[in-house]
Amino acid sequence: MSPLPTGTRIGGDVVEAVLGSGGFATVYLVRSPEGHLSALKLLPLDQGEEQTERAWRELLLGMRLRHPNLARQLGGGQWPEDNPRFLWLKLELIEGPMLEEWGLTPGRTVGEVVERTLEVARALAVMHEAGVVHRDVKEANVLVRESDGQAVLVDFGVSYRKGNATLTKGMFPPGTLPYRAPEAWAYARAHVGVAGAHYRAGPGDDLYALGVVLYRLLTGRFPFRFTDDGGVDVEAVLHQAPLPPHLVNPCVPLAVEAVCLRLLAKTPEERYSGAVALYEALEAVKAGADASWKQPLHPERRPAVKPWARRARILAGVGVGLALALGAWWLGSGQEVAPAEPVPEPVRAVAVPPAPEAPPPAAAAPPVAPRKDSAPVKKQQQTPNASPEEAPKGRGAAVRNACAGLTGFALQACIAGQQQVPSAPPAPPPQECPAGAVKTMTDMLELRIGDNTSVDWSDVRGRPVRVYEDTPVRVGGHWRAGADFTGRGGGKIALPDQTRLSGRLYVWEGRVYGRFTAARTPDGVTYPVCLEMLDTDAAGSVGVPLEPGSEPGKMLVSPVVVVRVVDRFK
Repeated sequence: MSPLPTGTRIGGDVVEAVLGSGGFATVYLVRSPEGHLSALKLLPLDQGEEQTERAWRELLLGMRLRHPNLARQLGGGQWPEDNPRFLWLKLELIEGPMLEEWGLTPGRTVGEVVERTLEVARALAVMHEAGVVHRDVKEANVLVRESDGQAVLVDFGVSYRKGNATLTKGMFPPGTLPYRAPEAWAYARAHVGVAGAHYRAGPGDDLYALGVVLYRLLTGRFPFRFTDDGGVDVEAVLHQAPLPPHLVNPCVPLAVEAVCLRLLAKTPEERYSGAVALYEALEAVKAGADASWKQPLHPERRPAVKPWARRARILAGVGVGLALALGAWWLGSGQEVAPAEPVPEPVRAVAVPPAPEAPPPAAAAPPVAPRKDSAPVKKQQQTPNASPEEAPKGRGAAVRNACAGLTGFALQACIAGQQQVPSAPPAPPPQECPAGAVKTMTDMLELRIGDNTSVDWSDVRGRPVRVYEDTPVRVGGHWRAGADFTGRGGGKIALPDQTRLSGRLYVWEGRVYGRFTAARTPDGVTYPVCLEMLDTDAAGSVGVPLEPGSEPGKMLVSPVVVVRVVDRFK
């Protein structure tokens, strides 16, 4: 699809620029009402249930894993709310280059390389302890944060958590070929022609991949050469030892080389027992560092990587690589693989646009330098949801098309330019919950269907408050799982005080009905939810009375209402 216009609102955030565009997703730079910048990945829902489930797994895994060396997923939902056609994932933005570009900078030392490897080992230790295997550890999925120089492991789009159902139909799980462990290739050879055979990656696969990363940082090359046709030399991976790093680069200390070669051992048992053991081994090696660790690892000036976008400040969008490589594993009905020669995903780095003083023009998205396997960002169209062949003709049709993707007050204002607001609006139609909302509420937040709590639009009591159809409410006091709407009882804090609930309000037969589909906590984390509004004065009554003085699009309601957890809007 064509890029969305600057100023489009998705999940409460405002689109400011395009970070990247591929065949199956577009990633935007967005700004929250509080001014925080994030990356927002927009994926079409028509790719099927399997792909939607994989994207939600990425979101839930990223929100569970909290560590300075792991990137955070901040929320997700469906868009537009009225007629969902896209899934959006909100991702943390990290300032800094990818590990490969960082490692190619002249002057890098052994000490710096070991520190970055230590940080990735810490990230893997946290993931593995939680039962999660990353399955795509490589330089392109590690960013070096400019603020503190630490490595951050990103992109959980192909990660697997113990107990999850298998989504891949082929022999191998998703991954990048040169980083695939020998045991994976051995399993494939032993199960050729076996129906339903599927290799299950484990922590040892992540450690092997980190060994490939370390080898490349030390030597500037892969541990095993590619075949003449550019493929992986499986025989070498299975049966040959890689050339010792100090023979490729004499600046590599033997103690560091020993760690690297152990990571590249042919079986998981020959490697370290886990990421914690690897971390301890690297700390022990670091304790014996001498002056040579401060010397340039690559004294010669190595060819610089051509970045896709370079400015004074760089924003690296976490998970953009997945968004732009989705076609590789979404389209394939069998084995899911990435290109043999791993190249950095495009558009991980872009310039930070200044906060606009006024809404910029619709076509203000910054250019992104393409690579050969990424679709270029297309020129902004007036009708972002229609191709040129399908675009309706005529001024009236263009206006209707321009209104189609809007929600809230903007939608009302747009429609008002064409026709009068109907005096008798229809009843709110039945509506399914956002994808993943029920699972998030019950599994992660530990709320039960039917749980409720008090929320408010204003601190002022005793008089109605004016709201619009997209006005959010806030949770007053912690919402504890199992508590009633007065706050009595309950255990774990499901949503903290001042969490904002956003969605849509409907007017029908003198009552206002609310359907809230996103919950944003004070620290910026967004959860998909499914909450309906109840009347505090009439226990269990859905909706609240419309107060006298209300106008079309501007409703007067009680400042305090109740929201209830549901599994479907009826």
